[in-house]
Amino acid sequence: MFQRSLVKLLSLFCFLMPLTVLAQGSAFNLENWPETPANLKPMYVKAIMEQAGVHKVSFKLPADFYIAELDKFARIAAENNYRPYLKTSVAQNLATLAVVHCDWNNGVPPWEFAQKYLGDKQVELFKTLYPGAISKLQNNCAE
Repeated sequence: MFQRSLVKLLSLFCFLMPLTVLAQGSAFNLENWPETPANLKPMYVKAIMEQAGVHKVSFKLPADFYIAELDKFARIAAENNYRPYLKTSVAQNLATLAVVHCDWNNGVPPWEFAQKYLGDKQVELFKTLYPGAISKLQNNCAE
């Protein structure tokens, strides 16, 4: 019942506010992601990816990849009480996951951008969570 009401309210909200604004909104944090209805997740992720495109960022990985990674990362963040990630917008967490997985294509060498965007502390954390991805990133995403 609650989920159906939430979907109706969200649908009404989407008519009143562009989805890209809603998806980018700071009120839609990673801690809200697990309760998001599965049928809305692709719309959110695609809207975030489209908005990044406006800023000259492209992705090669599909929206389904990011849905699965956000699901997994939300669970990991909740289990380990990673409050800063849980309180950060879904859009920013998607960007972080894209950087970690060599899929944030903005014309800057991937490792150089990751060092500036993530910083040493986050790189160290992600080494434990995504060791293969970080190793690839440190090699500038070379196959």
